[in-house]
Amino acid sequence: IASGNVEILEPKGSRIFAEEIDITDDFRDGFISSLRVETADNTRFAAESAERRDGEISVFNQGVYTACEPCKDHPERPPLWQIRANRVIINNRTRRVEYEGASFELYGRPIAYLPRFSHADPSIKRMTGFLVPSPSYSQNLGFGVRQSFFWALAPNYDLTLSGTYYSNQGFLGEAEWRHRTELGEYNLKIAGINQKTPKDFDAVAIDSNETDRVAVMSAGRFDINDRWKFGWNGLWQSDGNFAKTYNLDNYNFRDITNEVYLTGLAGKNYFDLRAQNFIVQDDRIDQDGNPLNGNQKLEDQQGNAYPVFDYNRVSDDPVAGGEASLDINFRNIHRGAPQVVNNDGIVGNTDDRFHGIEGHNQRLSLESEWKRSDIVNGAVLTASLSGRADAAWMHTGIPSPAVNPLTSNDSVFRGMATGMLEIRYPLVAHDNYATHVFEPIAQVMVRPNETHIGEFPNEDAQSFVFDASNLFRRDKFSGYDRVEGGSRANVGFRYSATFRSGATLDVVAGQSFHLGGVNSYAVSNKDTVNAGMESGLETARSDYVVGANLSSGSGLSVGLGGRFDEKNLTFRRGEATLRYATPIAALSTSYNFIEAQPNYGFTDNRHEVSGSASVKLTDTWRGFGSFSYDIENKQLYSHGFGLAYDDSCYSFSVAYNRSETRYSGNQTETSLLFRFGLRTIGDYNYKYSLEDSQ
Repeated sequence: IASGNVEILEPKGSRIFAEEIDITDDFRDGFISSLRVETADNTRFAAESAERRDGEISVFNQGVYTACEPCKDHPERPPLWQIRANRVIINNRTRRVEYEGASFELYGRPIAYLPRFSHADPSIKRMTGFLVPSPSYSQNLGFGVRQSFFWALAPNYDLTLSGTYYSNQGFLGEAEWRHRTELGEYNLKIAGINQKTPKDFDAVAIDSNETDRVAVMSAGRFDINDRWKFGWNGLWQSDGNFAKTYNLDNYNFRDITNEVYLTGLAGKNYFDLRAQNFIVQDDRIDQDGNPLNGNQKLEDQQGNAYPVFDYNRVSDDPVAGGEASLDINFRNIHRGAPQVVNNDGIVGNTDDRFHGIEGHNQRLSLESEWKRSDIVNGAVLTASLSGRADAAWMHTGIPSPAVNPLTSNDSVFRGMATGMLEIRYPLVAHDNYATHVFEPIAQVMVRPNETHIGEFPNEDAQSFVFDASNLFRRDKFSGYDRVEGGSRANVGFRYSATFRSGATLDVVAGQSFHLGGVNSYAVSNKDTVNAGMESGLETARSDYVVGANLSSGSGLSVGLGGRFDEKNLTFRRGEATLRYATPIAALSTSYNFIEAQPNYGFTDNRHEVSGSASVKLTDTWRGFGSFSYDIENKQLYSHGFGLAYDDSCYSFSVAYNRSETRYSGNQTETSLLFRFGLRTIGDYNYKYSLEDSQ
């Protein structure tokens, strides 16, 4: 027995304060009056009296529970929230906290009554039980309430059963199985609904033509050993838009990639084998992939890759004093419908782009390279010899200038051999403020012409931007379906400065020269997607490119990049970014400019400015926002802002977001997102769609 300001410190860190304690020597049974408990995770219990039974169960009479700290200036004031109950039962055996005759109080005022209520012990992260309900609203689905039951079957696997009732469409059922093994983890989800009023959707939407809708989803990742990884991600659904319409977790995006892969990484060697299927969730496509209301078959236009194989090996030991490498790449692509962009509607014009050819096409590429670097009188000389062979097999139907520009369906073979010499002369200087490194660079590449331009379907080399990042690359194309040909020289410099203050500055600038043979980037050598046209490399002398990055070492960074006309230095393409981060604020802004590109369907210049900010208003309040603005079209195509509060007791945020597409379709989405969380109790999320049109 102990009385008068008794304090007990438990082995797990909890502190017990009481006026009087009558307890056994082993602390298994006893009685306590005027009790307060502060747990190790900063939660608090208080009661008029309490009993302890069998060392497992504690019963608080007229008890109060909260995760909020008392106000420092006025500790007598009630906390923001607390749960008051006739009895609070803490069961260490079941790891649950139960309340009898409970009321939820906000600033000391009861706002909800529950005759019986329970939640997991605050220290428990996984426990069987009901999760916090989640409401939602959308115009087509109506008001919805989601209730989930989490079943912790074992420490390494569990099952979550969820049901959502929508006022317009009925009951959506979901089940998710998760399993963690010694090598990795995987999950399996199923979802289904019998829509009661499909006609609430737009008449031209697939959602209005479906009653029974089902989806099966799964993802997994396994580390077979320290070198090999295996995994998959997949969505199968009964129609083309179910997962997106009903906001199924991780599968509610327009574009979904189904894939299975095996990846290996050992030192400098790399292996990757995968199969991919690309899904477009669009409410204008029916369950058979056919267009509704005259829309194209977007699903059929996607290229399914079965398989894609990539292998790279670098020699462990020197070869003739240098390094040897081998690259192997294979892809097999099938597409059910052509993907053609024809901006002016005239077949055969230079703006026609065939992003996907109907049918099957395969390509196998083998490339080997040897390179060696030596230092001669302060200069770094690098010699390189490389050889590449490509073979393509095509089964793409009848060639047609409208849907298939390939001249034949025969097998096509091409080869490329390159000899390259690079000279770098780094110069180092020191002063009282910084260390400077200035490095002039010159490269000369001798090779034959690229052959069969436009006869290979271009699947993986469609994205092409000439800038300072690829100025000194031997082949500037982004993939294997194109190969740079003709002799070329790249000339420029790198400069870096490291300041004593911790700031750094890096600059790259230069120009590329076509010396002889056929220029792979010239307009006369366009491929199926016009890759390289209007890139700044289509003339004998390329545009000038420059890139610079400055970091202050104390939160400020600036990035600049630009491409300037080789004749009159006209600004043709560029970007600028600025980022600043401190414990108080994080700011970011960027500007992008692209000169008109008629061969890609952009007849006007494109200017875009975007920014984001997050500012800590107080220790607990934070404001945030973002925007993107199209200067040329005077269109604010996305913006959002919000306010958030977060402390050790609860968190709250409200955010407004609006986004519009610019260059394809006319889709708009506007929403309000509310989030409210009580520490140790749960989070509450609510998304209200103000507008969703297309």
